[in-house]
Parts: sequence; C-alpha cells; structure tokens
Amino acid sequence: MEVKLNKKQKVTISGAEDIYLIMRQILRRENKIGQGQEHFWMVGLNQANKILYIELIALGSANMASIKPREAFRMAIYKLAVRVVMVHNHPGGDATPSMDDQDLTDHFIQAGKFLKVEVIDHLIISDETYHSFFDTGIFEKLQESKRWVMPYLHEEKARKEGEEKGRQIGKKEGLIEVAKALKQKEISLTIIAETSGFSIEEIEKL
Repeated sequence: MEVKLNKKQKVTISGAEDIYLIMRQILRRENKIGQGQEHFWMVGLNQANKILYIELIALGSANMASIKPREAFRMAIYKLAVRVVMVHNHPGGDATPSMDDQDLTDHFIQAGKFLKVEVIDHLIISDETYHSFFDTGIFEKLQESKRWVMPYLHEEKARKEGEEKGRQIGKKEGLIEVAKALKQKEISLTIIAETSGFSIEEIEKL
C-alpha cells in the first residue's frame, strides 16, 4: 500500500534523521492498536535523494520474516527509484536490531544489486528514537557479506581472480628472466632493479 505524502514530506533526504522524522509522523497516524503492530516500509528515492514514494509492505510481526524482495522492490522499479531505504518499527520502543533484522537487510542489499536499485540504509524506529544501520556501521559490514550472493557470482569472481593471478605470475616470471639475462651481461644491479622492479637483494639471489 502506497502511503499518501503531503508536499512537506516529499523532501530531499540528507540523512537518517530526515527519514525518521517523516516515518514517525506516518506511524503516529495509526490508531493505538495499529501503532502496536510491526510495520515494514520501503522508501524510494530518486537520483537527487528526493522521496518518490513510501510503501507499506507488511503489517504485523508474523509477516516480517516472509517479506520477499520481489514485493518490496516492485514499486521501486515502477517509480524508477535509484535507491531505497528499508524502515520498520519496534512497537516495544527498543530500536536495537535483531539478527533477523540484519539478515533481512543482507538479503535486500544483494537483491538491490541484482535489480540495480541500491539499498542505502535500514532504519528501525520507535516513537522516541531510531537506529540507522548505516550510521552505526552495521550496513557496511553487511555489504561485505556473501550469505545471499548467488553461486554463479562466487564462481565468476573466483574465475576472474584466478585469471588475474595467472597474469601476475606470468609477468613476474618474465621479469625474472630479463633480470637474469642482464645480470649475466654484468649490467649494474641498480639499472637491473630499475628495469625489473626487483630490489637489489632479490637480484643478487637470482
């Protein structure tokens, strides 16, 4: 469900606090029963970081674990968003992220890479405070995670690293032969070092 925004809420975002202030207003629109439930939203941004839309993806803690990227990114693709922010609330007031929160973020980061829609943060909010995965460094660690990387991407990375290592080994062996030949002709070790890139100590051992 797309959340209706007024003109003041369709702003350019400069950080997590800007999003929190808007999302807290949206959460406060709910009645008391609604505020006691867990909500999960996606906030879509354009190239200038202006809010394009806010969509409520799931309502109720039982639904959180079953959120699929295809549901969460559908509006981003339709609205041509280039980046998104994940937001959900903790009704109890404690904004500390759980392991499930981190795993969901990890999953969405990789899904966003595949769909060319960058996930830039995940906010956990309450009525009084918020937790930004980006500001606290969790997001950077999750970006390095391989848990949700597709197997073929692992294989492709390994292949490229292998090819590069092979090229480097071949280049080094060629330089060794050049250094040996120059040494046999009694060329200055200093000149050989400048030509080959090896240290004088390494050349002496050849």
